[in-house]
Amino acid sequence: MHVENVQQSVPAGTVPAVEPPVRPPQPWAPPRRTLQAPPEPPLLTAEDPVEYPSEDGLPISTNPDHLEWMVRCYRELKHRFRGNRDLFIACDMLVFYKCGNDEVALAPDAFVSFGVPPGPRARYSVRREGKPPDVVLEFASPSTVEADVGKKNKFRRMGVQEYWLVDPVGGYHDPRVQGFQLLDGAYERMPWENGSDGLVAVWSPLVRLEVRFADGQRWFWDRKTAQYLELPEAEDEARLASKERARQEAEARAESTAQALKAE
Repeated sequence: MHVENVQQSVPAGTVPAVEPPVRPPQPWAPPRRTLQAPPEPPLLTAEDPVEYPSEDGLPISTNPDHLEWMVRCYRELKHRFRGNRDLFIACDMLVFYKCGNDEVALAPDAFVSFGVPPGPRARYSVRREGKPPDVVLEFASPSTVEADVGKKNKFRRMGVQEYWLVDPVGGYHDPRVQGFQLLDGAYERMPWENGSDGLVAVWSPLVRLEVRFADGQRWFWDRKTAQYLELPEAEDEARLASKERARQEAEARAESTAQALKAE
Protein backbone atom coordinates (compact mmCIF):
# COMPACT_ATOMS: atom_id res chain seq x y z
CA MET A 1 0.00 0.00 0.00
CA HIS A 2 1.46 3.37 -1.01
CA VAL A 3 0.98 6.37 1.28
CA GLU A 4 1.84 9.78 -0.03
CA ASN A 5 3.62 12.28 2.18
CA VAL A 6 1.35 15.28 1.99
CA GLN A 7 2.80 18.60 3.24
CA GLN A 8 0.72 21.67 3.83
CA SER A 9 2.02 24.59 1.86
CA VAL A 10 2.81 27.83 3.76
CA PRO A 11 3.01 31.15 1.94
CA ALA A 12 6.51 32.57 1.73
CA GLY A 13 7.43 35.02 4.52
CA THR A 14 4.92 33.71 7.02
CA VAL A 15 5.49 31.60 10.14
CA PRO A 16 2.77 29.31 11.33
CA ALA A 17 1.51 30.21 14.80
CA VAL A 18 2.21 27.67 17.52
CA GLU A 19 -0.09 27.69 20.48
CA PRO A 20 1.82 27.37 23.79
CA PRO A 21 0.75 24.47 25.96
CA VAL A 22 -1.62 25.40 28.73
CA ARG A 23 -0.10 24.69 32.18
CA PRO A 24 -2.08 24.71 35.38
CA PRO A 25 -1.02 27.32 37.95
CA GLN A 26 1.77 26.13 40.26
CA PRO A 27 1.79 26.83 44.02
CA TRP A 28 4.55 29.18 45.26
CA ALA A 29 7.57 27.55 46.85
CA PRO A 30 10.73 29.10 48.37
CA PRO A 31 13.91 28.84 46.30
CA ARG A 32 15.84 25.66 46.79
CA ARG A 33 19.16 25.95 48.63
CA THR A 34 22.14 23.69 48.40
CA LEU A 35 22.92 22.53 51.89
CA GLN A 36 26.59 22.07 52.75
CA ALA A 37 27.62 19.16 54.85
CA PRO A 38 29.01 20.12 58.27
CA PRO A 39 32.77 19.89 58.65
CA GLU A 40 33.99 16.43 59.44
CA PRO A 41 35.09 16.11 63.07
CA PRO A 42 38.72 15.28 63.85
CA LEU A 43 39.51 11.61 63.61
CA LEU A 44 39.97 10.00 67.00
CA THR A 45 42.93 7.76 67.67
CA ALA A 46 40.67 4.72 68.01
CA GLU A 47 39.21 5.36 64.56
CA ASP A 48 42.58 5.48 62.81
CA PRO A 49 44.31 2.09 62.80
CA VAL A 50 47.57 3.49 61.44
CA GLU A 51 50.39 3.68 63.96
CA TYR A 52 52.44 6.66 62.84
CA PRO A 53 56.19 6.40 63.44
CA SER A 54 57.96 8.81 65.73
CA GLU A 55 61.23 8.83 63.77
CA ASP A 56 62.13 9.08 60.11
CA GLY A 57 65.59 7.56 60.45
CA LEU A 58 67.31 10.90 59.84
CA PRO A 59 69.46 12.78 62.38
CA ILE A 60 67.97 15.81 64.07
CA SER A 61 70.62 17.94 62.45
CA THR A 62 73.91 17.47 60.65
CA ASN A 63 75.13 20.88 61.78
CA PRO A 64 75.85 21.60 65.48
CA ASP A 65 75.02 25.29 65.04
CA HIS A 66 71.70 24.46 63.38
CA LEU A 67 70.84 22.15 66.27
CA GLU A 68 71.68 24.91 68.76
CA TRP A 69 69.49 27.44 66.92
CA MET A 70 66.33 25.35 66.81
CA VAL A 71 66.73 24.05 70.38
CA ARG A 72 67.19 27.59 71.69
CA CYS A 73 64.16 28.75 69.73
CA TYR A 74 62.09 25.92 71.20
CA ARG A 75 63.26 26.54 74.76
CA GLU A 76 62.71 30.30 74.59
CA LEU A 77 59.15 29.84 73.36
CA LYS A 78 58.46 27.16 75.97
CA HIS A 79 59.71 29.47 78.70
CA ARG A 80 57.75 32.41 77.30
CA PHE A 81 54.43 30.53 77.29
CA ARG A 82 55.03 28.46 80.42
CA GLY A 83 51.80 27.73 82.27
CA ASN A 84 49.67 28.03 79.13
CA ARG A 85 47.41 24.98 79.05
CA ASP A 86 46.11 25.58 75.55
CA LEU A 87 49.32 25.70 73.54
CA PHE A 88 51.65 23.04 72.13
CA ILE A 89 55.25 23.75 71.12
CA ALA A 90 57.60 21.23 69.54
CA CYS A 91 61.03 20.95 67.99
CA ASP A 92 61.93 18.64 65.08
CA MET A 93 58.75 16.58 65.55
CA LEU A 94 57.23 14.66 62.66
CA VAL A 95 53.96 16.23 61.46
CA PHE A 96 51.69 13.80 59.62
CA TYR A 97 49.16 15.65 57.50
CA LYS A 98 47.51 12.86 55.46
CA CYS A 99 45.14 10.61 57.35
CA GLY A 100 46.13 6.98 57.20
CA ASN A 101 49.43 7.67 55.41
CA ASP A 102 52.41 6.94 57.63
CA GLU A 103 54.96 7.77 54.91
CA VAL A 104 54.14 11.46 54.34
CA ALA A 105 55.38 13.79 57.06
CA LEU A 106 57.35 17.00 57.63
CA ALA A 107 59.64 17.83 60.52
CA PRO A 108 59.84 21.61 61.14
CA ASP A 109 62.72 22.97 63.18
CA ALA A 110 60.13 24.40 65.59
CA PHE A 111 56.38 24.94 65.54
CA VAL A 112 53.58 26.34 67.67
CA SER A 113 49.98 25.10 67.69
CA PHE A 114 47.32 27.12 69.52
CA GLY A 115 44.25 25.38 70.92
CA VAL A 116 46.14 22.12 71.38
CA PRO A 117 46.91 21.07 74.96
CA PRO A 118 50.54 20.47 75.90
CA GLY A 119 51.76 17.07 76.88
CA PRO A 120 54.07 14.30 75.74
CA ARG A 121 53.67 13.19 72.13
CA ALA A 122 55.83 11.04 69.89
CA ARG A 123 54.47 12.70 66.73
CA TYR A 124 51.90 15.31 65.62
CA SER A 125 48.97 14.14 63.49
CA VAL A 126 46.94 16.95 61.93
CA ARG A 127 43.92 14.68 61.76
CA ARG A 128 44.06 13.55 65.34
CA GLU A 129 44.86 16.96 66.82
CA GLY A 130 42.11 18.54 64.72
CA LYS A 131 44.27 21.27 63.18
CA PRO A 132 47.69 21.94 61.65
CA PRO A 133 50.40 23.90 63.46
CA ASP A 134 49.83 27.67 63.40
CA VAL A 135 53.45 28.85 63.29
CA VAL A 136 56.42 27.05 61.71
CA LEU A 137 60.03 28.26 61.97
CA GLU A 138 62.90 26.98 59.84
CA PHE A 139 66.57 27.90 60.34
CA ALA A 140 68.75 27.91 57.25
CA SER A 141 71.84 25.73 57.08
CA PRO A 142 73.81 24.35 54.13
CA SER A 143 72.02 21.00 54.35
CA THR A 144 68.47 22.31 54.90
CA VAL A 145 68.04 25.62 53.07
CA GLU A 146 66.72 24.14 49.81
CA ALA A 147 64.31 21.84 51.63
CA ASP A 148 63.03 24.72 53.78
CA VAL A 149 62.07 26.75 50.72
CA GLY A 150 60.49 23.73 49.06
CA LYS A 151 58.42 22.85 52.14
CA LYS A 152 56.74 26.26 52.18
CA ASN A 153 54.14 25.23 49.61
CA LYS A 154 53.31 22.07 51.55
CA PHE A 155 52.77 24.04 54.74
CA ARG A 156 50.59 26.45 52.80
CA ARG A 157 48.34 23.64 51.61
CA MET A 158 48.32 22.23 55.11
CA GLY A 159 46.96 25.54 56.44
CA VAL A 160 49.90 26.79 58.53
CA GLN A 161 49.13 30.45 59.27
CA GLU A 162 52.72 31.73 59.62
CA TYR A 163 55.83 30.33 57.97
CA TRP A 164 59.22 31.72 58.99
CA LEU A 165 62.65 31.48 57.36
CA VAL A 166 65.58 32.62 59.52
CA ASP A 167 69.13 32.85 58.20
CA PRO A 168 71.53 33.08 61.18
CA VAL A 169 74.78 32.94 59.20
CA GLY A 170 73.78 34.93 56.10
CA GLY A 171 74.04 34.11 52.44
CA TYR A 172 70.81 32.15 52.05
CA HIS A 173 67.84 34.48 52.52
CA ASP A 174 67.51 38.19 51.80
CA PRO A 175 66.36 39.63 54.13
CA ARG A 176 67.76 37.24 56.68
CA VAL A 177 64.43 37.02 58.51
CA GLN A 178 61.33 36.37 56.40
CA GLY A 179 57.82 35.84 57.67
CA PHE A 180 54.92 34.70 55.48
CA GLN A 181 51.27 35.01 56.48
CA LEU A 182 48.51 32.86 54.98
CA LEU A 183 45.88 35.11 53.39
CA ASP A 184 43.16 33.76 51.09
CA GLY A 185 45.01 30.52 50.59
CA ALA A 186 48.33 32.14 49.60
CA TYR A 187 51.43 33.19 51.52
CA GLU A 188 52.17 36.90 51.58
CA ARG A 189 55.45 38.19 52.95
CA MET A 190 55.02 40.26 56.09
CA PRO A 191 56.68 43.69 56.18
CA TRP A 192 60.11 43.91 57.78
CA GLU A 193 62.13 46.68 59.40
CA ASN A 194 65.84 47.29 58.91
CA GLY A 195 67.76 48.62 61.86
CA SER A 196 71.34 49.48 62.65
CA ASP A 197 74.13 46.95 62.07
CA GLY A 198 72.01 45.00 59.59
CA LEU A 199 69.30 44.17 62.12
CA VAL A 200 66.11 42.80 60.52
CA ALA A 201 62.87 42.59 62.52
CA VAL A 202 59.47 41.15 61.54
CA TRP A 203 56.41 41.26 63.78
CA SER A 204 54.53 38.00 64.38
CA PRO A 205 50.79 38.64 64.88
CA LEU A 206 50.28 35.17 66.37
CA VAL A 207 53.04 34.85 68.97
CA ARG A 208 53.01 38.64 69.60
CA LEU A 209 56.77 38.95 69.34
CA GLU A 210 59.28 40.33 66.88
CA VAL A 211 61.35 37.72 65.11
CA ARG A 212 64.77 39.29 64.70
CA PHE A 213 68.20 38.56 63.45
CA ALA A 214 70.74 39.61 66.04
CA ASP A 215 74.22 38.63 67.14
CA GLY A 216 74.33 35.75 69.57
CA GLN A 217 71.36 34.00 67.89
CA ARG A 218 68.73 35.76 69.98
CA TRP A 219 65.53 35.65 67.98
CA PHE A 220 62.54 36.96 69.89
CA TRP A 221 62.10 40.58 70.94
CA ASP A 222 59.37 41.59 73.40
CA ARG A 223 58.09 45.06 72.57
CA LYS A 224 56.50 45.49 76.01
CA THR A 225 59.69 44.90 77.97
CA ALA A 226 62.04 46.07 75.18
CA GLN A 227 64.15 42.99 75.77
CA TYR A 228 65.04 39.74 74.08
CA LEU A 229 63.60 36.53 75.44
CA GLU A 230 66.02 34.69 77.67
CA LEU A 231 66.53 31.07 78.52
CA PRO A 232 65.47 30.00 82.02
CA GLU A 233 69.03 29.61 83.25
CA ALA A 234 69.96 33.05 81.92
CA GLU A 235 67.07 34.59 83.85
CA ASP A 236 68.13 32.69 86.97
CA GLU A 237 71.71 33.93 86.61
CA ALA A 238 70.50 37.52 86.15
CA ARG A 239 68.25 37.21 89.19
CA LEU A 240 71.07 35.83 91.33
CA ALA A 241 73.45 38.54 90.13
CA SER A 242 70.88 41.20 91.02
CA LYS A 243 70.48 39.74 94.52
CA GLU A 244 74.24 39.61 94.97
CA ARG A 245 74.59 43.28 93.96
CA ALA A 246 71.82 44.24 96.38
CA ARG A 247 73.55 42.32 99.19
CA GLN A 248 76.89 43.97 98.52
CA GLU A 249 75.29 47.42 98.41
CA ALA A 250 73.49 46.76 101.72
CA GLU A 251 76.73 45.62 103.36
CA ALA A 252 78.54 48.72 102.05
CA ARG A 253 75.83 51.00 103.48
CA ALA A 254 75.95 49.21 106.84
CA GLU A 255 79.75 49.52 106.95
CA SER A 256 79.56 53.22 106.08
CA THR A 257 76.95 53.80 108.78
CA ALA A 258 79.04 51.94 111.37
CA GLN A 259 82.13 54.00 110.55
CA ALA A 260 80.15 57.23 110.80
CA LEU A 261 78.81 56.27 114.24
CA LYS A 262 82.27 55.26 115.41
CA ALA A 263 83.68 58.61 114.28
CA GLU A 264 81.02 60.49 116.23
